[in-house]
Amino acid sequence: MAVLALIRNPDEIAPVISWSAEIALARNLPLVVLCWHHAPVAISHEDFSSRELTAAAKRFLREQDQEQEKDRESPYIHLADSNNLEILETGHPDASECTIGLARSREAELIVAAAEDQAGKLDATYADNPLLRNAPCNTVILFGGPQRCRRPQKIFVAATDSPHDGAALFLANQLAESRGGRITLARAEADYEEVNIEVGRRELVQLMRDTGVDAGGQIDCRVFNKREYRKIAAAMDGYDLVLIGANSGDLGTLVELTGHPTFAVVKRGPALRPWRHRKSGEDWNPLLSPSDYADLLEGLRRGSQLSLDFLIMLGLAAVVASMGLLQDSTAVVIGSMLLAPLMTPMLGCGLALAQANPKLGNAALRSVGIGLALTLVISLLMGFLTPGAELTPEIFARGDPNILDLVVAAASGAAAAYASARPNLIGSIAGVAVATALVPPLCSAGISLAYFDITNARGAALLFTTNFVAIVLCAAATFRILGIRTARTGSRQRRWVVGTVAAMAIAGLVLLVPLQLALLKGLLQGKPQPNYYPLSRAVMNALEDYVEDDPDVEIFDAGRPSSPFHPADVVLVLGAPHDLDKDYADALIKIVRREMRNQKLKVEVHLIREMWQVTSP
Repeated sequence: MAVLALIRNPDEIAPVISWSAEIALARNLPLVVLCWHHAPVAISHEDFSSRELTAAAKRFLREQDQEQEKDRESPYIHLADSNNLEILETGHPDASECTIGLARSREAELIVAAAEDQAGKLDATYADNPLLRNAPCNTVILFGGPQRCRRPQKIFVAATDSPHDGAALFLANQLAESRGGRITLARAEADYEEVNIEVGRRELVQLMRDTGVDAGGQIDCRVFNKREYRKIAAAMDGYDLVLIGANSGDLGTLVELTGHPTFAVVKRGPALRPWRHRKSGEDWNPLLSPSDYADLLEGLRRGSQLSLDFLIMLGLAAVVASMGLLQDSTAVVIGSMLLAPLMTPMLGCGLALAQANPKLGNAALRSVGIGLALTLVISLLMGFLTPGAELTPEIFARGDPNILDLVVAAASGAAAAYASARPNLIGSIAGVAVATALVPPLCSAGISLAYFDITNARGAALLFTTNFVAIVLCAAATFRILGIRTARTGSRQRRWVVGTVAAMAIAGLVLLVPLQLALLKGLLQGKPQPNYYPLSRAVMNALEDYVEDDPDVEIFDAGRPSSPFHPADVVLVLGAPHDLDKDYADALIKIVRREMRNQKLKVEVHLIREMWQVTSP
């Protein structure tokens, strides 16, 4: 790790080496100076080769040593002869390409270079400056020329809602702490009213929090009127260094209106890839800020712990889900999904894998296991206490999973992990909970066991297992993509992560077999849809008692039509070897209306004549 400084001509020696040395001192890193020459160079420096630039750079360092020998706070003391300084020469055709290659090979932490256009009209955007566009690390481009101040006593950070604002503030904080300087963090509001000023201040405080910078009394927050451009420039002119996030379009005007500070455009690393197009300035980098990471870790740690709150909410969710399944009510089932807190410990398992944190993983897995057992017991009791004629379509729907459910669970797990890490997306968690049903499959399994339907219980358990494996693995992968790493390098932690991921991956592959077979079966046979919903046990008992008086009559089917376009509310289908009187049908209609307590029900009675009979010998 090092600070890498690029020098292309003699005019860049003073500002580039001065500021790069300040930054290297503040970060306690070695300084690597790259002196570049490739003919033709700038007209006023045609006679300077890379070797002569190297000699000039060394002279500058020695002069600084001599002038500031008594100043123990100076970053230049004995730097020319220090082991923390390395000066390289290159004749590569492209200075930026050579610098980027060297930054990768040396794993540079920061690149410092001067802009070719010191007036700031160019070189401040990705399109103009290849270092800003392609550098693999943080990059600082200096503007204003060698006559500008080179001491970071007073630093101005202009926040422009750029993705690089955090990098600029972090650099300013390091320089201020090293030099005992002060920072002004400022932003401009187009509507300069009291409420906008307050919102602007809160945005600056949030930026400090996201960057992980402790103000400590050395950072002042200011909000300017965006229309008073000259006033902003005048305020900047009282500072030694002005830091602005990359892709700022106002830099040229600010350099023109000021005469004292050095301007520096800061780009955060790694190399950014624009979300839409290169000139839009909208960059994509999903890495978490320190504060978001801390909030995520705190929330998932707390939510993964087994607690009374967790058990109460999960138990109530299981009751609601069981009632919704037994009543065949989709709305009630969805409500239970929103109540259930089972997603949080599953995300905790994913975070534990990303962090190589067995303690968190075991706590989260314990919560999931006990929650699973609690939900099964409650749903089993609900099934025994509320017996019906048969399982409802809502229960059957969760007993026949296929590979599409695995895809839904994987996408939902990734979405839940991403939304948990982004405070502005936390409202999406409710949608994820609905998309990935966790409690309803468990309740379907418990109710199916109560009704002695082992096949459907096995299918519902398979759906829950599929959801669990996909959510944990995809959550872990999402957290890794978001930049969550671990400092744990012990063999025990590594073995735990490798073993857990391998076991879950194997489980996922095993699950693929029945899920794929279920999908193929569904494609061949079509999606099952009942023609009729069953009548209650009380109605069926009354009908069967009436029909028992005539041994030749049998109830073939009875139920409520599933189609909303059917003209009847209840349909009865009878079988008999002879015609039945209309009075017989009227009696059945009266029984249905009496038992269902609705005299306006439309009841259809159909008779099927048995034309033949087979008698065994």
